[in-house]
Amino acid sequence: MGKTYISLSPAKFIELNKPIVHVVPHSHYDAIWIFSKEENFDINCNYIIKKAIEILKTEKDFKFIIEQTYLLENIEINYPELFSEIKQFIQEGRIEIAGGEYLMSDVMLPSGEVLIREILEGKNYVKEKFGKDVIVAWGADEFGYNAQWPQILKESGYKYFAFRRGVAEPLISEFYWKGLDGTEILSHWMPLGYRAGLDLNLLPETFEQLRRLSTTRHVLMPSGSGSTPPQPELCNTLLNYNESTKNSIESPLMKVSTPTEFFRDLEQEIKEKNIRISTKTGEMYSGKASFVFPDSTSTRSWIKQGFKEYENNLLMLERWNTILNLVSSNNDFGDDLKKYWKQALFFAMHDSLPGTGIDSVYDEMRSAFDKMDNTIKKTLNECLTKVIKATFNQNDKEHCLIVFNSVSWEIKEWVEATIRFDIDEAFEIMELRSLSSNEIIDVEILDIQLHEKDRGIKSVQIGFIARLPALGYAIYQVIYRKKEKGKNGGMERIPLLAYPRSYETKFNFDDYTLEIDAETGIFSLMKSDRLYFIGNEVRIEEELGDLYYHKDVTGIIKSESGEGIPFGVFKKEKYSVENGKIRTKIVFQNKYYAIRWPYRLNEKLPTVLYQHSFLTIRKEVLIYKGLSRIDCRTFIENNHPHVRIRVKFDVPFKGYTYWTGTQFGAIQRPTNLYYLNKDPEVTKKWKEVPSGTFPSIEWLDYSNKQQDIGVTFTHFGIPSHEVRDNSIYFTLLRGVETLSADGTKGPCIATPDAAEKRPYMFKYSLVPHQGNWCDGSSYREGIAFNMKPIAIHLANWEKEDKRSSDNLEKENKYPIGNGISFMSVSPKNVIVSTLKLPQIKEDEKSGKTIILRIYETEGKTVNARISFYFPIISATFVDLLEKAHVEAKKEITVFGEKNNSLNLALKPFKIYTIRVKLDIDL
Repeated sequence: MGKTYISLSPAKFIELNKPIVHVVPHSHYDAIWIFSKEENFDINCNYIIKKAIEILKTEKDFKFIIEQTYLLENIEINYPELFSEIKQFIQEGRIEIAGGEYLMSDVMLPSGEVLIREILEGKNYVKEKFGKDVIVAWGADEFGYNAQWPQILKESGYKYFAFRRGVAEPLISEFYWKGLDGTEILSHWMPLGYRAGLDLNLLPETFEQLRRLSTTRHVLMPSGSGSTPPQPELCNTLLNYNESTKNSIESPLMKVSTPTEFFRDLEQEIKEKNIRISTKTGEMYSGKASFVFPDSTSTRSWIKQGFKEYENNLLMLERWNTILNLVSSNNDFGDDLKKYWKQALFFAMHDSLPGTGIDSVYDEMRSAFDKMDNTIKKTLNECLTKVIKATFNQNDKEHCLIVFNSVSWEIKEWVEATIRFDIDEAFEIMELRSLSSNEIIDVEILDIQLHEKDRGIKSVQIGFIARLPALGYAIYQVIYRKKEKGKNGGMERIPLLAYPRSYETKFNFDDYTLEIDAETGIFSLMKSDRLYFIGNEVRIEEELGDLYYHKDVTGIIKSESGEGIPFGVFKKEKYSVENGKIRTKIVFQNKYYAIRWPYRLNEKLPTVLYQHSFLTIRKEVLIYKGLSRIDCRTFIENNHPHVRIRVKFDVPFKGYTYWTGTQFGAIQRPTNLYYLNKDPEVTKKWKEVPSGTFPSIEWLDYSNKQQDIGVTFTHFGIPSHEVRDNSIYFTLLRGVETLSADGTKGPCIATPDAAEKRPYMFKYSLVPHQGNWCDGSSYREGIAFNMKPIAIHLANWEKEDKRSSDNLEKENKYPIGNGISFMSVSPKNVIVSTLKLPQIKEDEKSGKTIILRIYETEGKTVNARISFYFPIISATFVDLLEKAHVEAKKEITVFGEKNNSLNLALKPFKIYTIRVKLDIDL
């Protein structure tokens, strides 16, 4: 049979082969930036959304994009009629919600769990209010994307991803982006950003630029900008252009479109023409083709620290609230959790957490962080107390410390606790006794207050090394000397505190030797004459940049080792050592003076005059018996203008790469990118000159395989770092006073509060190890450093609460005894992200349902074992939105004598969410 040929008219042939430009009207919403939250809402609601509705009513071909549900939620509350109109156009498909997160979060700095909740909160809102699912993730303005973002998006129900920043070469618009676990998502990079089609007079020229990077004849052209009203003449402009070029096959057909329409047409053509699409891997955090603003990771350090503390407390509260729900029928902090989560999602927004807005928009965040002791921390302590009262029978033990461990493995950790006594009750703190092992535990007295008239201890702060079960608690009875009969009390001796009484500079602990320079506070660590590192050197560097970028001319102003401008000098003020029974605390304090005299021939002439001090530094170095870790607390009181302050450590090797924590895993990064900014070819070709600065989540590890040596650095809210040669630099703060110094990233608005002229305390830790980051369990060190144990002092209940034993027995449904692990996970590279209650509570006649999210973090296939205190009825896989997963039919093996353990095979870097029903009857 012969072939059949279809003859096409010239007009039809042109129509079928013309490039198609999908012009997407939108307006990017910044909840805060250069205007306040209230001003931005007014602008977007009354001048942008209302304008879009007007155009939709008069132009049948017009369409519009809304990104974030926080805006819709507030419109629904404040303008219900406008919300009804929006809803109507969404139902008609003329308004599309792209992205659909609660707020467009920063994707590099928050934990992965926060990113999931932004999506969960937003998508649930869209489904509930409009009955729609959002399938296009819309990354208009985030400052880069972590390497697990493809997996997070796909597991949250997105099919496609359009974004603006972070792509590296080869530069092409469409590709599959593969995450750490191998998940791929069809992605479009916006080569000209989200303003590509904003100037309607330049549409043909803009098309030519975009076509060169497109893989098919379908070209995406976003037409909008931040807080910019849509243009009513758009449809006529496109109509006139199409009419004037209808006979040209080279000229495109331009149409108003949506992201979903673009991606569906793109995907269809890829399949029909069997077009080969390239694949990109790793994080999208390159400045080669777009700006990612890496130095914003050290802007307004108080925000990074405060958010990390808030986030840690929130995740711990969620875990313990879930456990409370399992052991008690009358206690739940669900409403508090919802409130705290909404606040955290706002703080994680892409102009909020980076700190790149005007000063005044951060007042709400500052207030929330300042009040944490009376809000989220107080709620967490109330939750823990209720867990105790539901599970522990104190009996005759008058004073106990219940120490909670929020991580999913057993830990050995330094714990501090405060114990309070009545008058004439306690006259000497002797020790603790572990109720689980009956072991006597040494304590160190850190602080003490006495009752008046020699009538005993009023309160005492102690420190000790605790062994704590996985996601559970251990109980320690306080052993103390009581008032003797026939005596009026009286303190026979005042308890000894550790106080400065030596001038040592060499300290031995756990087979290591730490040696400190008493003149600079710089220390080194050795083991068997082998150097692991030397450092903790504070460096004052010139800072002439803005909220987005570091910039300098001079470079180093002065370091504690003497490098820098000869006029200035650090002057030591204090060096002391407090040798306690368990902990050694080394304190070094100095001041930086901008001028000394004489300032020439310093190697010959002693300094006799110091003037112009704007910076005080106090460094505390802490080591513990039985712990192979060095804790550092660096206090900085800065009044120096235009400085970047970094702390430096040197290791005895050089490497091409190092590893850091990232969301749901670890990422390998290159060293020495700093040197690229000295290369004229790079500075000409890159949009953003590389500085070598990256953010990390909780930890960084620099190791050398050949030497079998490495060191893990853990930190609390100090994400910004650089690795160059054999040196690691952590940026503690950057003092800048302008939003955008050159007006290219935003307006030149003064930001005096970002000058960082305030007191700070920075907490970080060093863990030496053999092998690489996996051998050193760097990820566990980072998590445990941030989720510290919490100790609660419990005095005798009957004395405290005046409750009857009958009521106590009714509340104490599960008397667990002397300590408990509610859940444990193994092996070590399986990490718990969250333990939470289901998004939608089920009407359960028996048992209790929880949601567990875990992930593999070393990039290895592994069989995981998850053990609960309670028996398991069932366990099934769900996606990140807690809906049925494609792997839901896969069997999760339940085993153990009590049917309380799960066994499942995990793929490398894969996130797993499991709905577990436990056999509990309250």
